Amino acid sequence: MVWELQENFSDDFNYEFAANSTQTTFNGKWVNWYHNTWTGPLPTVWRHDHVSVSDGLLQIRTSRPEGNTVWVDGQELAVTNTACVTSVEEVQYPVYIESYVKIMKSVVASNVWLLSQDDTQEIDISEAYGGTRWNNEYFSEKRVHLSHHVFIREPFTDWHPSDAGSFYTDGTTIWREDFHRFGVYWKDPWNLEYYVDGQLVRTRSGADEIDPVFHTNSENPGDTSNDTRTGLNKPMDIIINTEDQTWRALQGLTPTAEELAIPEDNTYLVDWIRVYKPTPGEVGPVTGVTVSPTEADGFIGTTIQLTEGVIPNNANDLSVVWSSDNPTVATVDENGLVTCHEEGTAIITVTTNEI
Repeated sequence: MVWELQENFSDDFNYEFAANSTQTTFNGKWVNWYHNTWTGPLPTVWRHDHVSVSDGLLQIRTSRPEGNTVWVDGQELAVTNTACVTSVEEVQYPVYIESYVKIMKSVVASNVWLLSQDDTQEIDISEAYGGTRWNNEYFSEKRVHLSHHVFIREPFTDWHPSDAGSFYTDGTTIWREDFHRFGVYWKDPWNLEYYVDGQLVRTRSGADEIDPVFHTNSENPGDTSNDTRTGLNKPMDIIINTEDQTWRALQGLTPTAEELAIPEDNTYLVDWIRVYKPTPGEVGPVTGVTVSPTEADGFIGTTIQLTEGVIPNNANDLSVVWSSDNPTVATVDENGLVTCHEEGTAIITVTTNEI
């Protein structure tokens, strides 16, 4: 088996899509809305015009309409406008989905996830709160929620893992400070693998880790005396969105006017999303490598992220080495992140390890 890129889902967002006040399909792959008529968890109200694509990035912004409030559980909360993007087509296991995103510096959640059309099965590729305010260390800027849910809609019941591993941290990284890769390999209904920056960091396997409460029973969901569990077996939409989540807003973790006054802290950025399926085929040798962008300017002290593309993408060895011919001007790390040090020109080279 080899990994085959699924072009109908994958997107580098290298085009322009202006914010639009109506529900719109863009690039033939995405809709600037949720997959049904729900407008989001209050005090969130999703808006079509808070989604755009420019500068090679999918951008979802956050704002607050002056004077708009809603009552939730006896509290009057200010409305928060954000947005939601949904794939036109559904994905189905076996599939690997990876996104390269920059989490907002906000108490609002930055998310990439999968959800079945009937809202009963969910896989959270990444859910993160990049703000500096938090009431629980597990929801701090040093953690990312990697999880899944199984639901019963009537009466509403939700189960998801609550172990410490579902709130991933490497102990030091503040996830909002740079772009990071978050991926999930949805192998089959009973096996999930989560990846962060290319490293396997979490697995969930077997009925007792996917659905210990029998919510996916094909007959009588939730009936533990009759095991007809299907696991995570339903096709799912890819959803990219942000949310001022109800339970957090009720705890005071909703954006302040001062926080919302900084647009760059309240814009969720997605550089790319790529979807692969394992298909029969032969692994071959490397025939070439590309770099994007091919030219870039930066101020002293700033960074520029370069991305390599090994050809073919199912070659024997996809690993590469980065180098700079003028490290006093610019250096590059093992992930292609260039740091500008002083005025001048440097040539950054990426070399495949396969000879």
